[in-house]
Amino acid sequence: MTSGVILSAVFVALAFAAWPLLGRESRATGAWMSVVVMAGSALTVALLAVPQLGATLPTGRAWWLLGTAALANGGAVYVYASKAADPTVPTAAFLVLVSVLQVTAVALLAWALPGGQVPTGRQAAGFVCAAAAVYLLTKG
Repeated sequence: MTSGVILSAVFVALAFAAWPLLGRESRATGAWMSVVVMAGSALTVALLAVPQLGATLPTGRAWWLLGTAALANGGAVYVYASKAADPTVPTAAFLVLVSVLQVTAVALLAWALPGGQVPTGRQAAGFVCAAAAVYLLTKG
């Protein structure tokens, strides 16, 4: 990976980690947090993507898949923001737990999708470590 890709990953990780913490600090409800963050995200993405949107339009299948992804992501953001705003939920542990589960889910979904890659021995070991991390993170 190039340094530019690594710096991009650092930026994304920091932004994804910061918004639920900033939202919790705002003391807004999870509903408001998710609506404001998603609306601001949609506006920012639209402004950044304008030069590239006219090149090609997605196909019918792509619209269906992207719509499904949007619905799933919207539901997940709502739940994520609701838990981040809930004072009874330990925010740091919850956010790390989501991150660990997300890493595991990516590998499993990549395997389950058509033409998917079978997990390697290292990935299988990673799943075991992730399971241990999930167990440890959920125990007070």
